[in-house]
Amino acid sequence: MTWLLFIFGAIVAGFVQGLTGFAFALIAMSFWVWVLSPQIAAPLVVFASVWSHIVSLSNEQKQVHLNKSLVLPYLIAGMIGVPLGSYLLHIIQLDTFKLILGLFLMLWCPMMFFNPQFPRLQQSGKFADSWVGFLGGILGGLGGFCGSLPSTWVMLKNLSKQEQRYILRHFNFCIQLFYLTHIFSPRQTGDTTATVYAYLAYFCQFPCHFRGKIIL
Repeated sequence: MTWLLFIFGAIVAGFVQGLTGFAFALIAMSFWVWVLSPQIAAPLVVFASVWSHIVSLSNEQKQVHLNKSLVLPYLIAGMIGVPLGSYLLHIIQLDTFKLILGLFLMLWCPMMFFNPQFPRLQQSGKFADSWVGFLGGILGGLGGFCGSLPSTWVMLKNLSKQEQRYILRHFNFCIQLFYLTHIFSPRQTGDTTATVYAYLAYFCQFPCHFRGKIIL
């Protein structure tokens, strides 16, 4: 049952990741938190999300090049927030983590669904973008959820679909890569072996390829 839930969560989250450019962590963790501790699940989520990004980007036929200043405020502040989130991950209890995840999903999902009906922000500068990036970095260090708040924010700013996707793709990829290279350590994974990571990479790549054939 553990392996079934683990693999199914990876496949579903991988498909959504390839389709939207974010939300892998929230979807995968919704499955995995019932069979894994957050301290083990979080590095797995981040690894799989980065891998899904790489696979889905390799399938892009059209690359959109936009101004890097769009994403820089999010990135710089997000990297500051990641260590704080990683610290919270080390001390949080499983029941507390489940409660936070559940409450967050109860708030985030309706916000994303009804977002088109919300009034759009007319003025929001780089300072506000930085705060959103900082909070996203904390959530990224805590459970790999770095794209959840920025995804809502860029929609409220009424950015174009290309700009939204550009910001989310680059922010998520860079923050999670930063986590893997600067924060992640082998002791975080406990008994997790390279075999688990290999299986995870294997089952995440197919939904991304499938997605590419649907919308490209």
